[in-house]
Amino acid sequence: MEEVIDELNYPESNQSFQLTQQDIQFGQAIDPVKRISIFSADEFESFIQLWVKENLQKCYNRVMKCGGAGDKGRDVIAYKYDGTWDNYQCKHYEKALSLNNILIEVGKLCYYTYNGSYSVPNQYYFVSPKGVTTSLLGYLDNPEELKKVLFERWEVNCRKKITKLKSIELTSDLRRHIQSIDFSIFKHVDPIDLINPIRGTMAYSSIFGGGLKKRRESPSIPPARIAEKELPYTRKIFEAYSDYLTFNVSNEQDISNNPSLRNHFERQRKYFYTAESLLLFERDIRAEDDDTITSIKEEILDTIIDTLESDFPNGYERLKAVTDRARQSDLSAHPLLSVTRENDKHGICHHLANENRFDWVKNNE
Repeated sequence: MEEVIDELNYPESNQSFQLTQQDIQFGQAIDPVKRISIFSADEFESFIQLWVKENLQKCYNRVMKCGGAGDKGRDVIAYKYDGTWDNYQCKHYEKALSLNNILIEVGKLCYYTYNGSYSVPNQYYFVSPKGVTTSLLGYLDNPEELKKVLFERWEVNCRKKITKLKSIELTSDLRRHIQSIDFSIFKHVDPIDLINPIRGTMAYSSIFGGGLKKRRESPSIPPARIAEKELPYTRKIFEAYSDYLTFNVSNEQDISNNPSLRNHFERQRKYFYTAESLLLFERDIRAEDDDTITSIKEEILDTIIDTLESDFPNGYERLKAVTDRARQSDLSAHPLLSVTRENDKHGICHHLANENRFDWVKNNE
């Protein structure tokens, strides 16, 4: 008897994009929320430190991390300019935060504000890589029910767990204090809200992959007149021209009859503004106070310094040699490689000069 094999009809692919080398090499990127959910405790702590730096320090006057023994139920303390404060309680659990997980933390806040260890915060946020359960969300949305269940479960969840030194009895005075607290202060931070503040930064890409998400703006066109911000580096270029021509050059008019220098000067201004767009892009995607990545200006300076300090017949020859060396800078290990062009490297030399990091003319030349 002949075997019958049914033909399988596969649906047509609805893929609407072309595969790239990155797709082939790394495959589909893991959703950031899913990646957070599989962080180890140490990875989550490191991520929270970054989140605090990139998000909270921009919103508050002062941010401190307590954590560990003796924190009295406070983890990340964020002070506002008016002296009030918010608490961010960061918890790493294998599952979403449940009511049982947070009752002890609520109990600690109630007890330590009762005995005067600290004041009641404006807001109290629970932060967890997997968010909160639907049941807990219901209690957070209904503050009076949360307060009621805290009273009901005090004996099991709080009495012997707030401190190892003694049992904390739910006395009439403590109960009255808890009744006076507005439980609407208790909220949670959704995992996506942990991600959004750093989205588009180099730090985001280093954690979640996928390359730089933010796009670099197009460079500005140099204005007809030299802008005030250009005065330091253009003055140094004029000094280099003076050293080369052996007569004083103090403005563009002084080189109007020299097509070579006039064109050279126009190019330098173009490169300055080109590099400015790169430096602004770096500022926007770089985590505040991030010292894990060398700034691109420092990378360029390290490349040109030996050429800069070499002997030349005049400052103009030094300027040309140094900017040519800058164009050869190897940025293959720098995160901004994909958005950096030779004109950027050239223009960064003028930004360094603009910061008075060096002059083109040596006093003994």
